[in-house]
Amino acid sequence: MTRFHFSPRPNRAAEIEWRGWEAEAFERARSLDRPILLAISAVWCHWCHVMDETTYSDQAVIDLINGQFVPIRVDNDLRPDVNSRYNMGGWPTTAFLTPEGDILTGATYLPPDQMRGALERVESFYRDNRPEIMAQVLEGRKRASSVVAASAGTLDPGLVDAVLAAVENSYDATYGGFGGSPKFPQTEALALLAEQAARRSEPQFLEMARFTLRQMAGGGTYDHVEGGFFRYSTTQDWSVPHFEKMLEDHGGLVSALALSGEAEILDSAAGYLDRVLRDPATGLLRGQPGRR
Repeated sequence: MTRFHFSPRPNRAAEIEWRGWEAEAFERARSLDRPILLAISAVWCHWCHVMDETTYSDQAVIDLINGQFVPIRVDNDLRPDVNSRYNMGGWPTTAFLTPEGDILTGATYLPPDQMRGALERVESFYRDNRPEIMAQVLEGRKRASSVVAASAGTLDPGLVDAVLAAVENSYDATYGGFGGSPKFPQTEALALLAEQAARRSEPQFLEMARFTLRQMAGGGTYDHVEGGFFRYSTTQDWSVPHFEKMLEDHGGLVSALALSGEAEILDSAAGYLDRVLRDPATGLLRGQPGRR
């Protein structure tokens, strides 16, 4: 079990019969006709550690997983391709798959009681509806193939209008950003606002992006000691951060800051990348402080 990383605090997660993302795991799921429990975690992820210490240490959860599922555990940083395909909106990701790798359902962090219920429902649904599930999977694959084929065509300009309208509707005029709590930077939305402000000569879009970035930089989401942005705020007003700082988030933030013309904040964020995340030996950037 040394190939898997678990919480550094006491837990029983290693009692689950985890397998890696490998052909043998899927072959076992097919031979036993069991659904797969896919857990995507990261060594730097606080809630992944909590899930190890609580949910994956619960005896009923351990018994249900080992007895009714084929559990696969994946490190986000080692298999970004798996994370890109199956991530359910954050870490930890808890995804339930068919033996062929198609998604049945999923969530992020699940406390023990919710996990027990989810395991029982998924296993019962899979056992009682296997033919229907496979029919839906095949239909979904056909639709996906059609979408891929159609994607080579002309992009409908109305799509940009629709996305921009959705961004405007979710904008928080009081604190900046989008939606309530937890609040993520949503850097793609910020970049879109800055870009469309220039293309449409609509300065209010640029002001929405700049106000959001200033609120983030002035609140707890920015590390005023070391520099750099934390991954998200647990509160709507950006005051209480979740203490993780990641390269992929800064990539989007640097782009949004540049497009929005927030030079002072951009210099500060870029300085953090150079001081902390850049490996002096190779010149390359690391995903986390001290993590290659």
